[in-house]
Order: sequence, then C-alpha cells, then structure tokens
Amino acid sequence: MIGRIAALVIPLFSLNSAHDLGRGDINGLLPMGELARAMGFRLIQLLPLDETAPGELSPYSAMSVAAIDPSYLALEGLPGIDAAALAQARTANRDAPRDLVRHRATKLNLLNLAFRHFRDHASPDDHSHADQFARENADWLPDYALFRALKEKYHWVSWHQWPDGLENRDPTALAEATKALAEPIEFYIWLQFIAHRQWAAMRSELASRGVLLGGDMAFSPGHESAEVWTNQELFDLQRTVGAPPDAFSLTGQRWGLPMPNWPLMHERGYRFIRMRVRRARQLYDLLRIDHVVGLYRTFSFGLAPDSKGAFYPPDEPTQLIHGEEVISAVVQEAGEMAIIAEDLGTVPPFVRQSLSRFGIPGYKVMRWEKDWKSPHPRYLRPSEYSELSLATSGTHDTEPLIEWWRELPVKERREFVESLQLEGLDWHIVQLHEHDIDAILSSLYAAPSRYAFIPVQDAFGWDARINTPGTLSDTNWTWRLPFELEKALDDPAITARAKALKAIAIRTSRDS
Repeated sequence: MIGRIAALVIPLFSLNSAHDLGRGDINGLLPMGELARAMGFRLIQLLPLDETAPGELSPYSAMSVAAIDPSYLALEGLPGIDAAALAQARTANRDAPRDLVRHRATKLNLLNLAFRHFRDHASPDDHSHADQFARENADWLPDYALFRALKEKYHWVSWHQWPDGLENRDPTALAEATKALAEPIEFYIWLQFIAHRQWAAMRSELASRGVLLGGDMAFSPGHESAEVWTNQELFDLQRTVGAPPDAFSLTGQRWGLPMPNWPLMHERGYRFIRMRVRRARQLYDLLRIDHVVGLYRTFSFGLAPDSKGAFYPPDEPTQLIHGEEVISAVVQEAGEMAIIAEDLGTVPPFVRQSLSRFGIPGYKVMRWEKDWKSPHPRYLRPSEYSELSLATSGTHDTEPLIEWWRELPVKERREFVESLQLEGLDWHIVQLHEHDIDAILSSLYAAPSRYAFIPVQDAFGWDARINTPGTLSDTNWTWRLPFELEKALDDPAITARAKALKAIAIRTSRDS
C-alpha cells in the first residue's frame, strides 16, 4: 500500500521538455520526476491519457479509453525518424503550441516513418515482443485499431454513417474491412506497442528514483469511441449521462456520454469495467476514479432537449447494491494498484460510507470543507480530516489557490485564516506571496489524510488554469509549464521553491 505521501498534480500535456513538439510527452516524465522529488513529491498524478479525436481538447471525451493517445509518444531516439526532420517539426510546432490538429498530424507522419522502419528492420526479438503485446491486449486492441482505421477511411464521420455492415458490426463486413485496412491497422497496433514500451521503461526508471505514477479513469468512453462502437449493446444510445439540476444548473448538465446499460454489464460480470482497470494497472501505481457517484447512481437524459433526467438505479437501496458490485469489480482487478475516488459535488452520504468500507479515500478540497451542519459554518482545519482521505488545495477544474484567495470576500478570508489558525497569514492582503502559500500548504500537508495532492499551479503560486468548466476555449487543456524541465533545477528561484516545499514535506512526514 502507498503510505503517507504528497503528490504533484499535472497533466502530461503540460510538461515542457527540450525534445517535445510543443506538447508534453512520455520522455518529459523523467525530468518532471527529478523536479518532483526535489520538491518532496513522491507521486505524479496525471489526467487521463486516453486517445481523443483530432480537435478534441478534453481528455475526458475519449475516442478510446484503452488506447494511449499517440500524441504522447516520444519521438527522440525512434529509429527511422531523420534528426533534421524532427528538428524542423519541433521548431514549427513550438511556434503554435495550441494547434493540436497540426501537432497530431505532424507527429503521426513522423511515427509512420518509424513504423515502416520497424516493420522492415526491427530484430526478431522486437517483432516477437510486439506480437506478445498484441496477444496480451486482444480484448481491446484489434477492435480499437480497426475503429481507428475506419475513422480515417470515412473522414471522421460518425460511425452511425458508416455502411450498414460496419455500423452494426456484421462479421463479414468486419472481416473484409480488416483485410482491406491491414496496413493502417498494423500501424495503430504498433503505436500502442511503442506507447506501452516507452511507458513501461519510464515507469520503471521513475520507480528506481522513488517516484510513483497516478492515473485517472474517466467515467465513460465518448459516443464516438472504439469501445462504444465495439460494445453497442453495453450502452443505451438513446440516453446521455449528466448531472441533475442543482444551484449551478437549474436544468441539469448533459455531458454527451452514452448511458451504460448497467443490467447487461451486471449480467456479464462487469467485464468491460474490469478490462479498463486491468489496462490502468499496466500503467499506474494509483488510479483515480472520476465521478465515482455515477457508479452507484447514474443520472441520464433522453435525447430530446426538453427530456427530464432520471437516476439508475432509481432508489437508494438498489443504488447501494449496484454501486458496491461495481466497486468490488474495480478493487478486485486493481490488485496492488491504489484506488482513490473523486467524490465531489452532490454525493449522498451512503456513497462515502460505502467507499470507506472498501478503504477508498475520497477528496477533501480545503476551500470547500466546512462544518455545514452548524448554523454558522466554519472552515474545517485539515487536522480534522480523516486518515482515509485525500487533502488538496484544488482540482484541474477549479481556479488556482491565489486566484481563489484574490476573489474571496474579505470576511471569508478572515474566517478561513482564523478557522485554520494560520499564524502569520494576513487576511487583509489580496495577493498571496510564497510564505503565505506555504502557510496554507503546511496546514494541508499536516492533515492526517493519507494523500496530499497539490496542483502544480498551487505549488508555485501561479494563476494559470487547466480548465474552466462550461467554457469552450483554446486555453482549456493546453497549458504548459513556463520553463523547460531539464533546466529547472539550474534556476535559483525554482531550486529555492523546491527546497521550501521539500522542507514542508519532511516536516509533515510526507517525504520518507
């Protein structure tokens, strides 16, 4: 079991290393790991690595929840890629870091060169390892590769617009398509093999340096995904998952994700979810389950704009039984991989009680933790959190700590400082400085909570955001570190910041 640690929260796409193409890649994890250890972090927590369609920014809207996005592959050192072409591509893409369509196309073109070189010149052992990877992942890889090739062939239209035999997966049509698209299918399988090889090597190297990796399991694949096309019977495509009406949305939220066919998933022993967890186990030491309440009760709408939503299952007793069946499947497949639950938002008490019985920590977001049962709710001190919890200053969807503080009414600032007994933090100030941030983080680190998760923005006191929910912008899901990781520890300011954070981790027994 992972002990008492601090984790740095940063998306893989946000890494900035000397050899990437303007978007973080797997090789960037090594210098990121070196910086994380210097800061006292023992785990790097990532967002989903799932492959998304061209132009899709959100990692929670996946074209495949099993495939690693090829845009994360490291090109440096891959045989078959000319050094001059790679340098030219790096220069061109770093000038347009938010043009993800161009970034993906450039990378796939170069990867195709590496694939052809592998096919024609790789050793028998390398070909054998690739074949072994394909056999070990036969429960998802062939269907994914065919889906990916068909998406290209039909110019990315919905799979509902493919010829009937392909839309409804007629065996004869699938066999003919597999034969006709043999080369692109082989390419997409090879991409996943290389991703697996690079990831396994990086994970091993990081572990030797005392750094673990955390992943994130999105609630569901998107409608236009390999898994939904392959397993159409496992989803109710006439309904879309979302959230019920609340103070933030009077009509509820429609996320566009297909509604799981829970009765059939139950009948099949939750094989689909088990596959996802087994796949995650190949990649991570810890897995975050996104929207965990949806595994107990899923809220969905019909396709009509004015349709009313409903929960499945409809009542609390059956929701508990259903949820615990799903969580049991997750825990069984997780093995030694640690599990945490994103239990934010409107979550009924029975869900958190159930997660506690499974030994799964939930979130304690410092700014939202109050004694809500009191007539005059006060902020809870982190020292009041339970050991079975994850203490954090924010998430990828919240504004950074310094922005939250800046927008907080003066009265709230005072209540926050006094409730948490933060000596030395002046609640009159509008701008938090490093020593102010450290006072807040020190209180968070000192919590009994098993984990302390710190978004990279809060570790450095930046106001950049990963995502602003409810908005469409090229600034969402595109932020990058403002420095090259290889040079970070040569910068006196960054080194000083790292030492300050490491001291907090040591003082609170989170860096042992």
